[in-house]
Amino acid sequence: MKSDTKSAFNAIASEYDSRDNQNLILQWMRKLVHGVYLKYIPKGSSILELNAGTGVDAVFLAERGYNVFATDISEEMIGIIQSKSKSEKAKIEAKTLSFDEISTIAENNFDAVVSNFGGLNCINEFEKLSGDLAAKLKPGGLFIAVVMNKICPWEIFYYIVTLKFGEAFRRFKKQGIMAELNGEKVLTYYFTPGEFAAAFSRNFTTVKLLSLGLKTPPPYLLGIYNRLKPLVKLWMKLDEIFMALPLFNRFGDHFIIVMRKK
Repeated sequence: MKSDTKSAFNAIASEYDSRDNQNLILQWMRKLVHGVYLKYIPKGSSILELNAGTGVDAVFLAERGYNVFATDISEEMIGIIQSKSKSEKAKIEAKTLSFDEISTIAENNFDAVVSNFGGLNCINEFEKLSGDLAAKLKPGGLFIAVVMNKICPWEIFYYIVTLKFGEAFRRFKKQGIMAELNGEKVLTYYFTPGEFAAAFSRNFTTVKLLSLGLKTPPPYLLGIYNRLKPLVKLWMKLDEIFMALPLFNRFGDHFIIVMRKK
C-alpha cells in the first residue's frame, strides 16, 4: 500500500498548492496549526517535518527563523519544496523519505518533529516510528501532530442528514477506508486522541490536546462555507475559543496533539 500512497501524492503534487489556497476552511485550520507551532517551538529550533507535502509549513517556519528538515514519501512533493527553498531563500533541507526511513537521517538532535493535516493517518502501526522519532529528538524534544479524528460530529451529522447512512460512521472502520484526496484514493485510518497518544506512549507524554474543526465543517464541505459564510465564521470563532477545553478537545475533524519526549 505504501507504493499506492506514494503514487497518489505524486499525482496531486502539481495542483496541491492551488487547491489548498482556494479552500478557506483549510487555510483557517492551517493558521491555527501555525499558531501552535509558534507557541510551543522556540524560535531558532531545528525541526524535522514528516509528510511535508509541497512545503507550505516548511516555508512558513523557515521564514520565521527555524531550521527545517522536510521529508515526504513523494519525490514530486519534495521537488516542489526544493524549488521553493531556492526561490524564497528559505533554510530548508528536503529529502524523499517514508515514515519507515526516518531512522536513516544522520542528525539526532532535532528540537521538534511536526506532522500536519493527517499524514500519519496513512499508517496504522506506530511502534517503529515512535522509537525513530524519539531517537532523532533532543532530550525533552517536542512532537506535534495534526491527526484526522475518528469522531467528527460534523461528518456524522452531514451524512445522516443527506441520507448516506453508510458513510456516517466510515471513520470507525478498523481496516481503514479509501479516502479521496484531490481525485486520488488513499488508504486512510482514523484515530481518537487517546488511541494516538497510546501508540506513542512508550516514548512520549502528552503536553496539550486541541480540537481542530469541531463546530466548523470539514474542508471538503467548503460549499457550506460559501453558502453560510457569516454563520460558519461564527463557528470558527467558537472553535478557537473551545479548542483547548477538556472534552471539547477530543472531537472534531482533526486534533492537534503536542507531545514531549520522555
